[in-house]
Amino acid sequence: MDRRVFLTVSAAALLAACTPEKSRRERPRTLLRRSADAYRPRVHYSPARGNLADPNGLVYLAGEYHLFFQHDGRWAHAASKNRLHWRDLGVAIDREGENQALSGSAVVDRRNTSGLVDGSDGLVAVFTSTDGGEAQSVASSSDRGRTFTRYDHNPVLRHDGGGPDFRDPKVFWHADSDSWVMVVSSGDHVSIFGSPDLIEWSHLSDFGQGQGLHSAVWECPDLFSLPLDGHQDATRWVMHVSVGASEATDGSTSQYFVGTFDGTTFVNENAPDDVMIADFGQDFYAAQTWSDDHQDDKVWIGWLGNWRYPYGAPTGTWHGAMSLPRTLSLETRSGRPRVVQQVIDTAPLRRKSTAVRDFAVEGLHELPFHHTAYELEATVEWDQLDEVAVQLMRGDRDFVSVGFDARNGTVFVDRSASGSHGVADRDGNDVTFGRRSEAVDDPAMTQLRIHAIVDRSSIEVFFDNGRHVASVVVFTDEGNDGIAWQTTGGRATVRDCRVTELAAIWS
Repeated sequence: MDRRVFLTVSAAALLAACTPEKSRRERPRTLLRRSADAYRPRVHYSPARGNLADPNGLVYLAGEYHLFFQHDGRWAHAASKNRLHWRDLGVAIDREGENQALSGSAVVDRRNTSGLVDGSDGLVAVFTSTDGGEAQSVASSSDRGRTFTRYDHNPVLRHDGGGPDFRDPKVFWHADSDSWVMVVSSGDHVSIFGSPDLIEWSHLSDFGQGQGLHSAVWECPDLFSLPLDGHQDATRWVMHVSVGASEATDGSTSQYFVGTFDGTTFVNENAPDDVMIADFGQDFYAAQTWSDDHQDDKVWIGWLGNWRYPYGAPTGTWHGAMSLPRTLSLETRSGRPRVVQQVIDTAPLRRKSTAVRDFAVEGLHELPFHHTAYELEATVEWDQLDEVAVQLMRGDRDFVSVGFDARNGTVFVDRSASGSHGVADRDGNDVTFGRRSEAVDDPAMTQLRIHAIVDRSSIEVFFDNGRHVASVVVFTDEGNDGIAWQTTGGRATVRDCRVTELAAIWS
């Protein structure tokens, strides 16, 4: 077997429920209008103000990709033609006093099974309401999600299982059983429900107790199918859940299971204690896939955040950003199906591109590039060394290091030398922010392909063509815009290192 491993790093430096009945005027069809403060991302979606958290209601409808998201207990709304350039559309589902509109999903009810929409483009949102405890409610829209009307008889699904946690419904149409399916988090497991009409729901099964990582509460489930190794006749189902903040992970994280789903029950085909992490960095949470996508690809997006420090970043009047959307596939790796992620095509953002080929690195080797939002791609080779890395967001002393440690066979993202400061938890206490995150790979590998996105206050790294992915937010000095390669314990050769500047999505 070929023991070489390829790592691609696309580093794009970070820049920088019932709604009221009356219609809201749409904003002009222009780029987002954002203040150019030090940490404002240039190519990732961020809110103009307030607190952004989980993506909600991802759906493709009438030529637009819709991104709803948590915004202080309500659903805010943005739309896009390409999932890169977004247009703000304001609040879509507002809170009613203390009754919040928490996370959930949206579907196109083409057959009007709910009886709540007109025409084939009717949108139904299913979300967690909080009046009287967490329960699932619905709201409908006949104007492409610009305004929603809450169902008169909400909630449509109450929690009968005890405990306070019953939230984040993801709903999809299951053609084989000719019904709607909902997966919803129930504390330490996922509950699965079925419905003919999005209103009347029946409990079908549960999944998760004794399975995978249980260091904290399970949240934001998703369930979807993917062809295995590109074979449409060999699909598997992926159950994805996010795990809240805990000491075990020094934050929050994202895990998934691969198995079968018959319309009623999800069965994990791996060992119950086999933990598969979707993103081993500190800051990728609550990812959700788009429904009704007109393309064949399955694409998701996540919150670049962490419940250890959700709104405690030094970013002034706004907090939080979304990851770039990622295309998902399922590939057999080391004899087991694994989720592979690749950032969607960034061509609409690309500007000047510069390549440096075939240069040796022994110790520190600085590159003549200084950017704050860019994509970096490279292949690095070696015979024997201890560690090889590319330093991103490099300043006089501070940087984030991305690479491979041959001593323990891990790929890593290390922000412990980033100089990040001013990050606090929800009580305002400083948190330990700088740390190294690792994922086990092949200690015998001698080649690494790197593809990463660096964007003023975040880095998304795709190792081995998406076999491992890590996302971190970084709040370092504004002038830290350099790039350098470094080795310890040996020499490496960098092939085809390309740096491409990315244009801002806001004006």
